Amino acid sequence: MKANFGTSAKHNPYREFNVWVNDLFFYYSGLTEVSALLNEKLGEEYGYFIGCYMRDLVAGTAVYWLTGAVWHISIYYILADRLFTKENRDQPTISIIIDQMVLAQASLFCYAALPLLSEFLIEYNYTKVYFYTEQVGGWGWYTAFLVLYIALVEIGIYWMHRTLHTNKFLYKYVHGLHHKYNKATTLTPWASLAFNPLDGILQASPYVFFVLFVPVHYFTHLFLLFFSGIWATNIHDALWGDTEPIMGSKYHTVHHTHYHYNYGQFFIFCDYFWGTLKIPERERFRNIRNDKSK
Repeated sequence: MKANFGTSAKHNPYREFNVWVNDLFFYYSGLTEVSALLNEKLGEEYGYFIGCYMRDLVAGTAVYWLTGAVWHISIYYILADRLFTKENRDQPTISIIIDQMVLAQASLFCYAALPLLSEFLIEYNYTKVYFYTEQVGGWGWYTAFLVLYIALVEIGIYWMHRTLHTNKFLYKYVHGLHHKYNKATTLTPWASLAFNPLDGILQASPYVFFVLFVPVHYFTHLFLLFFSGIWATNIHDALWGDTEPIMGSKYHTVHHTHYHYNYGQFFIFCDYFWGTLKIPERERFRNIRNDKSK
């Protein structure tokens, strides 16, 4: 069965695809000489993976800044009157936003290592990731395995996130940094990746862990890894929205203000099943003011 998901010595579609992407990245970024130097100094194998890391770092950074900018312009300018003025709410301060930007960008240098680990495991045939749908019997099995994968990842992230709260050491030294943003006025789309780097990697690790056991299409796996960053932007904007059973921003805002509730990523199911779901109250999303004493 393992051979169905793996690669042969002659044909490794994952490596072939990534070499092509890396060539485009270094060419259009004007860093072709850097690529050649990496291969010369580190050898072709190590040079290749460092190239993948550089590419993933740029891609992750682009996702963070572009998504954050779209959300920022949309909610703080285009929709500001409806979302803030009519709700009698203050917008977050510039100092809070800059603090989140700096922390997130610093952490991105570590976050980019997770897709690199995933790529290594996939290329060396340690996972059930596949490149062609025929390897799992077509689109029906693709869909069934994808549902299973997303469910397991959701459960994994729930328990990882919950452990980061309930374990005093992990909360104090790892997760607590993110929870300095503990009011609606200190939550913004820019807080999406504003974590201790280890925190962000631990919470995203189920995406990599479960491909060891569940067949997932290669491009679907990559998409979900990067989409998690976009989703994090959405749930940190501290706005009200009726999205059930999706774990929307209103649920995650309650998580930041009450700590021990709403640990899920995409859905509210895990919190409902394990008794940690807290339903937001609409009135608490109105009349929110900044603390002028700070």
